[in-house]
Amino acid sequence: MNRWVRNSLMAVSILFLTGITLFLSRNELTRYWEGLPAFTHSSGESYSEWVSVQDGLKLHTTVQLPSGLGPYPTILIRNPYAEFGTIMRDTMCGRFVRYGYACVFQDVRGQGLSEGAWQPGVNEIGDGRDTLNWLVKQKFQDGNIAMVGASYLASVQWAAAIGGMPEEVKTFVPAVFATNNHAVMYQEGMFRHETFTAWASMMRGSNSDAEDAGGDYHRAIKHLPHNQVDEQIFGQAMPWYQDMINSASPTAKFWSEPGTVQLRAIPSSLEVPILMIGGWYDVFIGPQLQDWQQLATRSRSRFVIGPWTHIGGGSKDLETPDAEGGLNQWKEMLPWLEHHLKGGPLMHSAGVKAYVMRENVWKEYTQWPPTGTPKRFFLGNLAQARGCTGGSLTANPPQTMSRVNYEYNPNNPVPTRGGAGMLAFILPGFNGAPPANVLQNGLCERQDILSFTTQKLESALKIAGDISVSLSVSSSANDTAFTAKLVEILPDGREINVRDSITSLAYRNGARQPLVYTANTRVDIKIKFWPIEWTLAKGSRLRLDISSSDFPKFHAHRNQAGNWAEHTQMLSATQSIYSGEASWVEFNSVM
Repeated sequence: MNRWVRNSLMAVSILFLTGITLFLSRNELTRYWEGLPAFTHSSGESYSEWVSVQDGLKLHTTVQLPSGLGPYPTILIRNPYAEFGTIMRDTMCGRFVRYGYACVFQDVRGQGLSEGAWQPGVNEIGDGRDTLNWLVKQKFQDGNIAMVGASYLASVQWAAAIGGMPEEVKTFVPAVFATNNHAVMYQEGMFRHETFTAWASMMRGSNSDAEDAGGDYHRAIKHLPHNQVDEQIFGQAMPWYQDMINSASPTAKFWSEPGTVQLRAIPSSLEVPILMIGGWYDVFIGPQLQDWQQLATRSRSRFVIGPWTHIGGGSKDLETPDAEGGLNQWKEMLPWLEHHLKGGPLMHSAGVKAYVMRENVWKEYTQWPPTGTPKRFFLGNLAQARGCTGGSLTANPPQTMSRVNYEYNPNNPVPTRGGAGMLAFILPGFNGAPPANVLQNGLCERQDILSFTTQKLESALKIAGDISVSLSVSSSANDTAFTAKLVEILPDGREINVRDSITSLAYRNGARQPLVYTANTRVDIKIKFWPIEWTLAKGSRLRLDISSSDFPKFHAHRNQAGNWAEHTQMLSATQSIYSGEASWVEFNSVM
């Protein structure tokens, strides 16, 4: 064997052994990179079980144990995402067992290897309860159980808590999910395409494997009427998606199903303390904050809110240093579980830990939002409101009333550029709109956007809590939409979105049933934003952008009354904004 061949074989062997070493030590490496405490155990036995539920179906369940003698405190994770199941199990359970926990990973009904047909949320109450009843009888668990997971994996935690849980369940850790699904899917009559049409394209049924889910999503959001997209674009009937898109009213039958009603009520009756995790730019943050306010165990629970989207990341356009770990929040979760399952000290107190945007610091609160004073700016100089900076925001209402018009064409909607309530960007091949904090420069040059701006701030100004915009408006249509977006214009000229929202006239001012609107009639509307904590810098200016679309975050309103999903055409409309005491933006200002 010549030297070249010998050296080549040696190099290949070294690379192979290095790869094997890195693979076997991957948990140790990631632990080190994330600054987590040393592992206490090595991985032990792993095996599969079939857990029977009440209707006789069997759910595939993997049990992973740490080394040593049991029984062990135990983590339960229930997963609907078959495509990512192995990775999630290895990542989550692979770490938990090394910290001395047994880890139970289960495919929900109709997904992965579990039997049955999957319907979003329908069977999770019963299946979750049956799984817990099975788990408490297992000899490997020591009577201390927690549930863990994000998004749908958090929904199954809340569902399992309905009707009470076994006493062995001491806590759970629900991340980026809220129990009021109507408040997540709809904002006063406007449907969140970027979240739920994207999700439907990916999750069409049991173990869905759509070849071009991203392309189908983009075709679906433009298809008229939208209620045909399941069969004509997704290729199959999807009754649960039909329920979503035909239930704009919070009183619709879909939102009155027993399981849905029970899910909304569970925070106020929960018996165990929990560690909640959310992100300012997540899909669920607004309703999740409502869950926190209603939480029966809030005085013993903790809520961590970071500068994150639904997957824990942020935006390349705005730095968020010290964002600390994303959605799993191992630095928070490990000591929380150590206390509640192993009797260790409580390292982090109850209350809210919130990341202050633009100030880039974490703050601890016993109550959030902190006490402040309302600060209101009125819309002025309406005639100059096109062109980004012509309109004004002032502390006093204008002395004379004025009006400005713009044309809203739903065939050419304002494109989504940043914000919360988005999901398509995380899905492979979906090419979704950019989420979170995104540069707004140039967008307000559109003729269908009106902009109102303050003078440069003489000192820093903190917003903490709710933001609302009141507008006096009219439209040539019998129904339409109005949007509002708050933007910070930084001293260096960059324009960064803070918060945004939308309302239809049919569901204006929180109407639970569609209201009749007569074209060209002036009405007062209030657009409510999801809360945030954000510090505007000295020398910055605050801008409010008003328009009628934010697509595809929300469906483009067709400027017609009735069910948006049934409309077969788009109509243009002339929109009017009026100045005066009824047109302003207001927020809670904190010193």
